[in-house]
Amino acid sequence: MAVSILRALLVHFACVHAAASAASAAQLSPSFLKAKQVAEAKGYKFLTRDEIIAGAKKEGQLRVLYGVYPPTYKGFADTFAKKYPFIAVQRAEEITGGDASQRFIQELQSGVAAEQWDAIYVSGSFYNNYLSQLAKFDFLGMAGAGVLQIPLPMIDPDNRNTVAAGSALDVIAYNPRLLRRETIPKTFEDLLRPEFKGKKFVMDIEPAAVAALTPAWGLEKVLAFARKLREQEPIWGRGHSRMLASLAAGEYALHGGTNYNSVMRLKMKSPKADVEPVLAEPVPVRLHEATGILARAKNPHAALLWIEHLTSPEAQKFLDEVEPYKSSIFAPGSILKRDVEGKKVSLAAWRFFAEREEIEKQIVKAYGFPSAERK
Repeated sequence: MAVSILRALLVHFACVHAAASAASAAQLSPSFLKAKQVAEAKGYKFLTRDEIIAGAKKEGQLRVLYGVYPPTYKGFADTFAKKYPFIAVQRAEEITGGDASQRFIQELQSGVAAEQWDAIYVSGSFYNNYLSQLAKFDFLGMAGAGVLQIPLPMIDPDNRNTVAAGSALDVIAYNPRLLRRETIPKTFEDLLRPEFKGKKFVMDIEPAAVAALTPAWGLEKVLAFARKLREQEPIWGRGHSRMLASLAAGEYALHGGTNYNSVMRLKMKSPKADVEPVLAEPVPVRLHEATGILARAKNPHAALLWIEHLTSPEAQKFLDEVEPYKSSIFAPGSILKRDVEGKKVSLAAWRFFAEREEIEKQIVKAYGFPSAERK
């Protein structure tokens, strides 16, 4: 019996050693070394998996500023703890809304918050303002080399150090009691039909949905569309949840561009609510839940594992079911990937992040409103 146990142990250790040797060999392969050289030549940090795990074990903790709802975050944290029981999430706080993001950027720039967090939520509305505050970890290179398990389209190909774990789809929403099926818009240009002129639908003054049509249409067509929307004389409002509640109550028949996530959350809370979404084409898809690591983070290795976890199947499930409908269209098996299958999509990807603020200012001007300055 003792001989059998010893033999089994020897086989086990031999297998472990072989696996470790294979991993080490992969990390020392010519392609791996080339990727590391390219990253370091550009000023990025490029680590091996062993270095990340060893660093995270030494740090033993993590501080996270997140943009999802607390129940979703709890799902993230619970599954992360099962993977990495040696990392304790010491501090976690939610940040939502443009005003909060703007204040946080000011705190970063003043140095107040620069060392208080490790992984942070990066607002798409102020993306360029965050870049100088983030550590230059080469997520793209490390994912390409297999060090991090992150789908490559989730990573900014130009800056390489931010990851978008989710997506936001924009839809047209309607009240089925007030709008006949045959009149429901199937495309965004259908909003320009004569029967929708004169206070017949509501539009959000923040033009996220219209701006996200830019990749498919080009800026000139988007601005022309915005001017034609103004001529339709919609009811202008602000706040997706509030306007959708009014839609469900019968105050409006149609919303010309709102969050798919907001519609589905309302339907989950109130299954009998009189509101339905239409994935009008081209379906605007914006990257969402962008995340990065602060340059002065005290626990950067733990933060690398956290960000990788946000893109995992377990975390994507929470974005689908709890958030809901905020998973990445780049995640295999996600609901949003399924829902846009076969449809024409306007993918407002990473380069749109850098241009979004200026595009939205021009659209607001085309609507006939003065544009607010963002600092």
